[in-house]
Amino acid sequence: MSASPQYYECIDETFEEVESKLEELESDPDIRAAEGVLNVTFSNGVVFVLSRQPAVEQLWLATPGGGFHFVWRDADAEWFDTRTNDAFRPFLSRELAKHAGEDIAW
Repeated sequence: MSASPQYYECIDETFEEVESKLEELESDPDIRAAEGVLNVTFSNGVVFVLSRQPAVEQLWLATPGGGFHFVWRDADAEWFDTRTNDAFRPFLSRELAKHAGEDIAW
């Protein structure tokens, strides 16, 4: 079974938004996008990896804090962590501040 068109629309928009926000940072992190994966390396050596997981219609995020899986909720127009129910955008902001010393606002 392949992922729904809505999944691809939501994940593509999210990846574009994240990449755009990261490109605005003065620290100019190294951003590499390929094959549904976004690798971001910060000046302090910290690496964040965002990946599409169409088989389960999830967004996965790997940070020095661990691996996190997010599912899309139409009602909230947001991705939510499958374990903690944290919303993706504020979660990513906290992880960036904690591990990369970066501050982004949505």
